Amino acid sequence: MNRLSARIGTAVLVLLAAAASQIRADYLNWTYTSNPNVPGIAVDATSPNGGGALVSLTNFNTPQAGAATIPVVAYVTSTNSTTPIVFGPTSDVPTTYNLALTITDKSTGDSGTLNFTGSLTGPLTATSSGVVASFTPVGSDSLTLDGHTYTVTIPEQTLAAPTSPQADITANVSVSNGTTGGNLPPPISTPEPTSLLLGGLGFSCFGLGCWWKRRFALRRRPEQRTEGA
Repeated sequence: MNRLSARIGTAVLVLLAAAASQIRADYLNWTYTSNPNVPGIAVDATSPNGGGALVSLTNFNTPQAGAATIPVVAYVTSTNSTTPIVFGPTSDVPTTYNLALTITDKSTGDSGTLNFTGSLTGPLTATSSGVVASFTPVGSDSLTLDGHTYTVTIPEQTLAAPTSPQADITANVSVSNGTTGGNLPPPISTPEPTSLLLGGLGFSCFGLGCWWKRRFALRRRPEQRTEGA
């Protein structure tokens, strides 16, 4: 009986611990827009090997929901050339551009803009891509709005080949408390549905254990009275 009670107690503790777990999330009460200053980068436009190559850039000019990873530029690569066309310093036109990322705090409406210099380097053919998109912050890579500091990094990314559909260049955003420098606690801490279910199951097991113990005690009482007589 003691062994059974111990097992039930252990199960209850495990289930209650699971029930206590809650969804943790970064501070998400913000939106953003992004805007590259050119619609695309074209190189070797007069090339006899297929009319050059193009990387089309599309902004996100309507507010997008904040997240730890966000798309900041949509792009499509295109060329008909079977010979690699190279983006970079040796191409016939500059392959750098400016990207403005505007972040808005939804609770106050305050906003600020971070600027990055984007560059494209590497070869592109009709079936393959070695073009790398890289970004360097112009000035700071972080800003503070309503006590929340947003730090944005855009890692290097190899663009998809012309055979692929539209894709996104993404950025990583971390949000911290600007007054203490620590990570922000989640604005809302909501129990997971599965945790609620497990919690209910745990209490049910606890009640079953109590019932079993009481039933076992009642069954032993007549034997105890007989022995006492």
